[in-house]
Amino acid sequence: MKKELFVLIFVFGFLNIVNAQKAERTYIFGHSLLNHEFQVNPTPSQETSVPHWMHFLAQEAQHTFSVSGQYGFLPGHANLPPFAQWGFDFVEGAWDSDNEPFSDADFNSILITPGNFIQWQGPTENYPSKDISPHSATRDIFEWCIEQEEPLRFYIYENWPDMGGYLANGFPPTELEWDAYNQYLQADFHDWFIEYHDGLKNHFSDVCIQMIPVGPIISKLLLLEPFNQIEIENLYEDDAPHGRASIYFLASMVTYMAMYEEKVPLVFMVDPIIDPIIADNYLSIVEFIWSELNAFNYENGTSRVFCSSPVSSSSITQDDKINIEIFPNPIEDDLYIAGLKVGQTIELFTVNGVRCLSNKVADIHQSISSTLLPLGILMAVITDEEGTIIYSQRLVNLK
Repeated sequence: MKKELFVLIFVFGFLNIVNAQKAERTYIFGHSLLNHEFQVNPTPSQETSVPHWMHFLAQEAQHTFSVSGQYGFLPGHANLPPFAQWGFDFVEGAWDSDNEPFSDADFNSILITPGNFIQWQGPTENYPSKDISPHSATRDIFEWCIEQEEPLRFYIYENWPDMGGYLANGFPPTELEWDAYNQYLQADFHDWFIEYHDGLKNHFSDVCIQMIPVGPIISKLLLLEPFNQIEIENLYEDDAPHGRASIYFLASMVTYMAMYEEKVPLVFMVDPIIDPIIADNYLSIVEFIWSELNAFNYENGTSRVFCSSPVSSSSITQDDKINIEIFPNPIEDDLYIAGLKVGQTIELFTVNGVRCLSNKVADIHQSISSTLLPLGILMAVITDEEGTIIYSQRLVNLK
């Protein structure tokens, strides 16, 4: 079931244009690094799956997302037609494979991911004891899908490698083991996916086949402050490594931005099942992912990620917010806001999105009595004269 308590997060800036609703109907040839059903510590719903979070991100953006998918690896996926195995509590299914053909499902995108333990040999080399390679299996799948439905956009979901070979004494890894794992993830493992993507792009020259570098982006993020303070056991549950909810939430953010070709929603509620360091720094994560996706290009500057030009949106620069300070937190008798500019607006919201205070700045220093504010978690949002959000901070009022 849905959580009753959410953390309200406001994302920097507003889109420069009003976007029409987008409808993604996606079939996924996947495995447990996209949809992890059988967790060591079960979650209330499917929080350890990318489609679960994709649904809520799309819903908040007033888009639609429907999905069907199946478990397996590429040789098994190439045994066509596919069979829809997945179901979700909140995500609308896109195809009833028992009662209708694939061609009637009106898919417009395909998401596929190889195994994460096969990168010891090239993507065009056959699997041991098989007459099929990752490349040839994927080619067969794509050709079959194109025969059933056109036009389709194809996305390669770059996952993250098996961790077991880096662990001397089992999970979790030591600091040195974690560093070695991430070095491999961002280098040889990533290079394998680039070769895999290039081969498919060369074979299907007139089809949109893009690559979503989910694993490398998450890896880079987790090595930065403050995300490197998160305990690895709060991110992964084993050496496969299957993620906990926070990893699949981050993966969904990357996947959403790649497929919808825009930043995640301007207003979103981060479920408390997500690690608080991630929730508290959601805004910077959005900017980091967006920057990484836009920088993932071919040598000629063409995007490896986007089929068309992504929707541009304003970003807040560090200079705009660097002097703003809101303290103390938790709130004591009074809440102080320093570094404001005349003409800006300070607003406070409850976790349910209810505005409990709105002040136009006439003095660069503001103070607010805690007695005027509701108890619990609040979100302070500061906007400039044009209404663009330039700063936000989560607060706690205990008095």
